[in-house]
Amino acid sequence: MNTDDSYQSGLVPADEIAQRIARLQDFLQQQAVDGALMLDPLNMYYYTGTMQQGVVVVPATGDPVFLVRRSVERARLESPVQQILPLAGFSQLRSTLADLGLATDTLGVAEATLSVGVFKALAKAFPGTAFTDISGVLAMIRAVKSDYEVGLIRTAGALHAQVYGAIPALLREGMSEWELGAAIHQKMMELGYTGIARFAGSGMELFLGIISFGESGNYPTASIGPGGLTGLSPAFPLVGGRKQLGRGEPVFVDIGFGYHGYFTDATRVFSLGPLPQAAMEAHALCLDIQEAVRCRLKPGAIPSRIYDEVWGEFVHSRAFTKHFMGFGSNQVPFLGHGIGLAIDEFPVIAAKVHTPLEANMIIAVEPKKGVAGIGLVGVENTFRVTAEGGEKLTPGTDEITMV
Repeated sequence: MNTDDSYQSGLVPADEIAQRIARLQDFLQQQAVDGALMLDPLNMYYYTGTMQQGVVVVPATGDPVFLVRRSVERARLESPVQQILPLAGFSQLRSTLADLGLATDTLGVAEATLSVGVFKALAKAFPGTAFTDISGVLAMIRAVKSDYEVGLIRTAGALHAQVYGAIPALLREGMSEWELGAAIHQKMMELGYTGIARFAGSGMELFLGIISFGESGNYPTASIGPGGLTGLSPAFPLVGGRKQLGRGEPVFVDIGFGYHGYFTDATRVFSLGPLPQAAMEAHALCLDIQEAVRCRLKPGAIPSRIYDEVWGEFVHSRAFTKHFMGFGSNQVPFLGHGIGLAIDEFPVIAAKVHTPLEANMIIAVEPKKGVAGIGLVGVENTFRVTAEGGEKLTPGTDEITMV
């Protein structure tokens, strides 16, 4: 069994887990909910510091219980939770909690991450229990980062900057998007990248991001973001395709960097030689839009107001609406999104999000513009909400880097 210091590094501190559990218990007590059950990997990790097959039970009062199918041994090595017990199956859940003296009349679950099959199994295991959806509450709790989490994200941002700093030396005329993506991924892994990026809403995991040359950036996409790409085939519309790099076209790179589970998100644009003037002008306005959002990222600010103000002053008034935030059908109705253990967290800078920002929320701002016949330009950076506005956590130039 490997229990040396290198294996133990990266464990979530016990006081960090305790603070998270206390925040959730405050809500459960206010809403008269007996407890919360969590089965998805992200919330499991957030409240225990490990990812196993099992169920995390946080009662409204008292100590949490982690019921694990596999691996109990690893869970005990990695998690500061004191009550870690084996679980043979869902049929044991109710009796185990009853033996521990925990009430189960009303239980909170994250419906957004539960499959129908799992929910049916829970309902069968707890006959007569009333289930309530706490997806939004869990998202809100995770949205406000502790100093510990900010530190990990700050480190991710510094490593992210090293990746982008290495890209100019990787570019060569005639290389494919896929080749560049492979080279970038290798560099990321050398720097300690976690290997995948996680998405909370869909449960999707991907190992890189978007690499697009020229008009590939405007290709129709099912992605929840504004960036397009072709991929190697319809069976794998990820990373990049076979398009070869030519001179004078945008090299659009949108990747996240994960460090000990926490992500930054950033986009940079490169080119071999100068780009058309239309692309340069569009990129410059995207930088103005990013700054307009950044300076508004303060505690108490309302995301919907930020969105409306910036859209009105910089997008609509300057006739920038067409192909802004995605080319054609790729257009998305937001300017930024929360980020942390997943790329897509709460809050979102969008028209219908009215919950005020809080200090230490982390938000990726990504104004981008599709230019017909040229490709996609724009920028993305990860910011921390502070009283002075957004603190940039992804260092490096936002200008187009010409090689």
